Amino acid sequence: MMNKVPVILISGFLGSGKTTLLLRLLAHARQIPLRPAVLMNEMGEYDVDGAIITEEMPDVSVEGLLEGCICCSKRNELAGALHTLLSQDPDLIFMETTGVANPEQVLEELRSPLLADRLYLVHSISVVDAELFHEYNSRFTADKELVQTLHGQLRTADFIVVNKTDAASSREVKRVVKSIRKLNDTAKLQTAEYSRVDLGPLLEPALASVSVAAKPVQVSQPAPAAQAQRTDATASDDPISVKGIGQPGSISRSTAFKVISGHSHSHDPNQPHSFSRLESLTLHQYTLQSLEKERLESFLTGIGSSLLRAKGYCVLPHEGTMLLQYSGSHLEWQPTALPVSQGYVTLIGEQLDKASITDQWEQCFISL
Repeated sequence: MMNKVPVILISGFLGSGKTTLLLRLLAHARQIPLRPAVLMNEMGEYDVDGAIITEEMPDVSVEGLLEGCICCSKRNELAGALHTLLSQDPDLIFMETTGVANPEQVLEELRSPLLADRLYLVHSISVVDAELFHEYNSRFTADKELVQTLHGQLRTADFIVVNKTDAASSREVKRVVKSIRKLNDTAKLQTAEYSRVDLGPLLEPALASVSVAAKPVQVSQPAPAAQAQRTDATASDDPISVKGIGQPGSISRSTAFKVISGHSHSHDPNQPHSFSRLESLTLHQYTLQSLEKERLESFLTGIGSSLLRAKGYCVLPHEGTMLLQYSGSHLEWQPTALPVSQGYVTLIGEQLDKASITDQWEQCFISL
């Protein structure tokens, strides 16, 4: 009987720092060395984060499930994607969910007969944005589906990262930790900047599994609350570097945007959509004219509070190809190693005015 492969599940709301943590875990795993593989779930039509990983670490197998969540609309495709990764004979599989996925339902799938004999969970990690945690919980109070999802990301975790503490006051960080402990008082908890946490203990079960008998599928028992602590890994003080991201295929103007609306976590297809108002919109840089950086920044800030997250890459006239990351009104640009002729930006927000946003996007390409 073949050994089961350990799984580490990473969840957390939009822009909390999941992919940054995943990149650190992958780098550490390869140093051990372990052979990791990744299943990346994205709401948008392109796998931005998966492409970042592929460019950084081309030897790591990555499977992407796009335009939906593995806890609901993409749930039927999860087993197939995992079996594709298993065929690569990895020592460890990382699963990163979308920011609005409920890991409780993902864990159910891992216990299904299709997967239980091949995989077992060693950690369920939840990443929290210290600066925006309370703001989001207050903002989405009326959206019971989304609140349940945010709480589920914390309840199922045995390891919680309170991230981006450099952007929040020490008082706010303490408030966030206190709120989290009301939902989960047993998980190990670390505060961090740029997802720098103690990586060794997270990978120890996976390292042990390479040489010991497989275990049944189950959630690892959380550590006592008394073990909560702040631990910074030995990474540098700068954000983790990104060499580049992949290039999409040819894009025509007729596919200028793609909308995923009415995101629902309902398992029953006959049930109506949930009250969740979050949706995804992908905008393509479909002309040969360069996109001015200042115009793009004005475009994003002009959308207003309905925009929660934006990511993608654009070809800029002076800077070249740049990776864009926007979260909580914070905009970051990072150069990429791979030049591309066409770019795109995926927006995730609440009740986005798609027609108006598309019109504003096209205005970015009109010459002054």
